[in-house]
Amino acid sequence: MGNISREDYLKIILEKRKGTKMTEAIDSTLEAKAEYPQENVFEKILGDLYFQQKQYKDAGKAYIQFLYKIGKEVRYIKHFADFLEKYLQVVNLEDFHEYIQIVTESIEKSKYTDEVKEQLAIILAPYIDIEKIKLFEDDRNFKEVTSYIREIETTNKIYAVFFKVLYLEHSVKNKNIDKYVVSSMEKKGQYQNALQLIEKVLCYDTDQVAVRTLFRICRKLDDYTVAEKYIHRRPEIKNGESFNVLYELVFYFAKIGNIEERNQALKKIEKCGSNSIPIMRTLYNFYLQFGMIDKAAKILEKVSILEKNTTKKVGNIDREKQEEDSEKALLNVVKELFEELEHSRKLISMSELLKGFSHELGQPITNIRYSVQLYQMKMEMGINTEDELQGMLEDVLSQTSRVKELLSRFSPIVSDKDNTSEFDIVGEINNIFEEFNSRLVKENIEWYIDTKTNFVMSGDKVRFDQVFYNLIGNSIYAINQKGVDGKISVHISEETDYYVIVFEDNGIGIEEKYLNKIFEPFFTTKDHTLNDGGGGEGLGLYIIWNIVRMFGGNIKVDKHFKAGARFIIEILKKRKELNK
Repeated sequence: MGNISREDYLKIILEKRKGTKMTEAIDSTLEAKAEYPQENVFEKILGDLYFQQKQYKDAGKAYIQFLYKIGKEVRYIKHFADFLEKYLQVVNLEDFHEYIQIVTESIEKSKYTDEVKEQLAIILAPYIDIEKIKLFEDDRNFKEVTSYIREIETTNKIYAVFFKVLYLEHSVKNKNIDKYVVSSMEKKGQYQNALQLIEKVLCYDTDQVAVRTLFRICRKLDDYTVAEKYIHRRPEIKNGESFNVLYELVFYFAKIGNIEERNQALKKIEKCGSNSIPIMRTLYNFYLQFGMIDKAAKILEKVSILEKNTTKKVGNIDREKQEEDSEKALLNVVKELFEELEHSRKLISMSELLKGFSHELGQPITNIRYSVQLYQMKMEMGINTEDELQGMLEDVLSQTSRVKELLSRFSPIVSDKDNTSEFDIVGEINNIFEEFNSRLVKENIEWYIDTKTNFVMSGDKVRFDQVFYNLIGNSIYAINQKGVDGKISVHISEETDYYVIVFEDNGIGIEEKYLNKIFEPFFTTKDHTLNDGGGGEGLGLYIIWNIVRMFGGNIKVDKHFKAGARFIIEILKKRKELNK
């Protein structure tokens, strides 16, 4: 039988099992085990066959052998978990606990990877008795509890403790122990358990440390669902002044793309930590992370002043001066890098534009050339009818119209006419929506403008209008493609150095793979046959990007917004502010 392959053994065993020849199936499985001693699949099959034959102890032993052979394959542990549930239903509790003890000892003695050991320990946790678990119900036992956790935190028993704690009663009576256990869970990477426990804590304790812990765990899981439920219950948390909470709120607002509230949180951090070097350094790092280089430079100056006002040892002055100079130098490098990246983007964009022009203009020019050459050839052959001449001229006119239409798309950014005027931003955006209103009503699309500020811009109003003509046109197309009742909104807010205009819709959104390409010229995902509003050449967002840059601003797409598309326009404050 030495020539039987692994796959053939599996077929033989399956056929005998289907034919209820269970004893023969077991014998074939034992032969396969001997032939392929490293394969764990035959251990699992043997365990299942024994279980069917009600040979439960033999089934348990087979599954322990199965565990010994799983190596690094954590996915196989699920099979053992399924077996354990079935095993509990058919054996008495004494035998079951004896089996759990055997498996637990095998984990401690085995050469499993840490990940496998951890997963097995989590599966076994509900079935392991913890004598000291009652201590976790009262903060009067805090010292004993912390000592016990430190004693077992490097063993697999810690996972059983985590499991048991979740099912205790939770109240102000044991809140400090609960918080300590949450931090222990975090250290072991048990974020889901930590999240479940901190939720329980926040039902009776709303101190700032507990709230910050909730948001921190959600950040580590990259899922703020639970935190948002808490905000819904306690909306005032967003208005807090505590650095502990503000720190995590910055990450949360950045994640959901709420630029206005993110920046408000940063302002509050600057206010509450104005005399704290660590807090100011944290704020400095935030500003660097969000590309707010000028603000980072101002914070660095504040840090420098704070450090100079702090008592220092004379011997450290030179070293601290060197560190300060190094940080300033690094900041300048980062700023230069941003400028170089922007310059590179312009060059790449221009290159793509020229390639696109070459392609788009090449076809109509070629068509005109061949039409003229064909008519010339016919003239040389004596074929010279007025109808054919008329047809050739109509074709030339059609092709030149195509070229003119393409060039006209660039008029907002290439025109050298000086049409500078001052105009009210909110009023202008409202006027553009009113122009679209009949079409929006027909398409069943609602729109609204939410503004907390208003301001006057100085520049070419026609060019500014083009930004919103394109954005609204794109939104109508995206909403129609999704086939839903549409919503388009514009939110206008004010920051210290710039205004923020957020434009969003509930259309089909932008696929993640296209997010870094949408502002490139001639890039489009539109079906030209469905785009009756004109365009579709992939120039709309490219033109928007250029116009916004002309007004001293920046536009980006919110990569975290999943309910449609959201564009964020930031315009530096070089304009007159309206009376509010």
